[in-house]
Amino acid sequence: MDGRRLRWYLAGLAVAVLVGQAVVLALWPDAHLLMIDLQVYAAGGEHVLRGAPLYDGGVLLDLPFVYPPFAAVLFAPLSVLPLGLLKVLWTAAGIGLLGFVVHRCGRAAGLPLGIAGAALLAVVATGLDPVRTTLYLGQINLVLLALVVGDLLGRPGSRWRGVGVGLAAAVKLTPLVFVVYLLVTGRRRAAAAAVGVFVAAGVLGFLLAPADSVDYWVHGTFVAADRISDVAGLSNHSLNGLLARLGLPVLWIPAAVVLGAATIVLAVQAHRAGQELFAVTLCGLASAALAPFAWSHHWVWAVPLMVLLVARAAAGARAAVALLGGLLIVTLAVVTRLPGPGVGPIPSTGLISLQPDVYLLLYAGALAAAAWSLRSVIAKMGT
Repeated sequence: MDGRRLRWYLAGLAVAVLVGQAVVLALWPDAHLLMIDLQVYAAGGEHVLRGAPLYDGGVLLDLPFVYPPFAAVLFAPLSVLPLGLLKVLWTAAGIGLLGFVVHRCGRAAGLPLGIAGAALLAVVATGLDPVRTTLYLGQINLVLLALVVGDLLGRPGSRWRGVGVGLAAAVKLTPLVFVVYLLVTGRRRAAAAAVGVFVAAGVLGFLLAPADSVDYWVHGTFVAADRISDVAGLSNHSLNGLLARLGLPVLWIPAAVVLGAATIVLAVQAHRAGQELFAVTLCGLASAALAPFAWSHHWVWAVPLMVLLVARAAAGARAAVALLGGLLIVTLAVVTRLPGPGVGPIPSTGLISLQPDVYLLLYAGALAAAAWSLRSVIAKMGT
């Protein structure tokens, strides 16, 4: 499919998504403009400025701050902006970074998008539940996604390789999986840069918020996965959540190690086959699937996966068309339950609101697809 025809298809899909977004916002404007997580970030930054404890109860009403102290230091400027302006700027930044991610991934996949096509595909991506939830809650996931994608899919041989990964991990620990990926693919300098940035950020957190840093790193706050919700609750869409619901929490660490190792092996093979976007996407999906706790908005790695499948479908791969359809079925933000006491302020959307483990199936499917598509590479490695 040529670039012009692809852009026409994307334009039609983008219009449909925008109409759907407008209808939902018109029906529930207060719910979707609350951006409660953004308010928590700003409150965490305010606590650092005032010298108030970050992890002693909630920073906003009863909502706790769950990120490292360094993140609260970064969020401090948010607390001085008027809330209305902050919401507008944060949303605009999120949409802009989404466009950047789509453009960077499209270029890595050889997709003939251009700026206009990337913008259209970014609009389509807002119809995915992880992106929708990130934008409506004011979450930071698109920022972290852009940091990692911009880093690992940037100019080959860049002296800055690893910095984006380290900064993302300093805000949220799960991107540390990419340090392992860099190491096993022989990019030791980039891995060292990522670790260096991560450690430097932690040191800065100790300097500016020493008591909070002791609480987080020494007293073990960083391993408390249930600070907001029960690990076995339906809102936990990670392997840990599934096993906890099955009464098998003891299996999480060994199962995560095995699946993590399998992911890295497949990512290495994809990297050696010149499929860097595929490799990075596998690691990103694993960072959500194997985390102690994964909310639905942690699965924004569905966006690079969508771009990859669009590229392969546009090139005529029929299997990619089927896989793309499956991805959309799993992640499309179709409203399933309206706001209410049992749902919360935001209407439930997507298949994940009906079955909490479908994103794990998405991760397993990505691993299976990687093993199948890279079977020739793996066979050569074994001979």
